[in-house]
Amino acid sequence: MAEIAFHRFADAFQQRLDQLGYSLRKAEDVWPETDRAMLSRAINGKTLSAGNYLLLCEYAGLDPYLYLGRNQRRRTTVKTILNHMVTPSDKRETRDDIARMRVNSR
Repeated sequence: MAEIAFHRFADAFQQRLDQLGYSLRKAEDVWPETDRAMLSRAINGKTLSAGNYLLLCEYAGLDPYLYLGRNQRRRTTVKTILNHMVTPSDKRETRDDIARMRVNSR
């Protein structure tokens, strides 16, 4: 499964703002579809929606694929689940069984 490395994006985005000489307020003024909350989330490594992430990458001139991480963990399949050890099932006493035993013992 692929994930966006927002902490790496945050560092790069902050560096880009510094290169441009933009504060959050200035970036908000220059980039009309942004707001200060979105920009703050971006520089603090918080999760952004895909649309906002791509928008900020476009405005800042960053390649969005640079921050795309792929999880090397193996995918769980039915075959791997079937190979897992499980505790054998056993019959359990339920309230109905206990009630029947009491009635039958009278």
